[in-house]
Amino acid sequence: MLQHRSLIACLAKTILILTFVASSPTNINKTDTRIRSTRSRISELNNFPVNGLPSLTYTPKIYTFYDEWVTFFAAWDKCRNMGKRLATIESYRDHVAFREAYLPYGDSDVITWIAATNLGARSNEYQKFYWITNDRPVGYISGFQNWIDGIAPNISDMCAAAFLGSAVWLYGSCENTASYACEESQHT
Repeated sequence: MLQHRSLIACLAKTILILTFVASSPTNINKTDTRIRSTRSRISELNNFPVNGLPSLTYTPKIYTFYDEWVTFFAAWDKCRNMGKRLATIESYRDHVAFREAYLPYGDSDVITWIAATNLGARSNEYQKFYWITNDRPVGYISGFQNWIDGIAPNISDMCAAAFLGSAVWLYGSCENTASYACEESQHT
């Protein structure tokens, strides 16, 4: 066991030394090429669409609310069947539009499914929620999140809902029932 650790340590030191030598000033052209290559990869990453999605641009959304109480997946399916998507609130601008769209429905505080979930997350990533409708991480565009406790819950297999009136985000079992909100772009 001790010899195995010594061999691994020796191998790691050799790799470290070779990496250092390869990037020494005598190899300026290689280093310069590597820096340009790294910058190019960073630029590609910044412009690379998440999960093959197009570049992010803001498109105003139209939210529609439905008073039928269904599970999270039934809500997702119902929106899709209408040619819409379960509501995503990806920015403060979306949050304001969502709240304003709800105003005609009165002052009642209703729980309404939105498209955020952490279903399938690894045990060390339960706080990472994704929008099921576009597969983007919650907060990806602007960092906007509106959890009731200020941070996403650290509980597995949760789905998110907005508590209307305030539109603060709650979480619960995806099998619970709630009303739901669909969205569509104003440009569709």
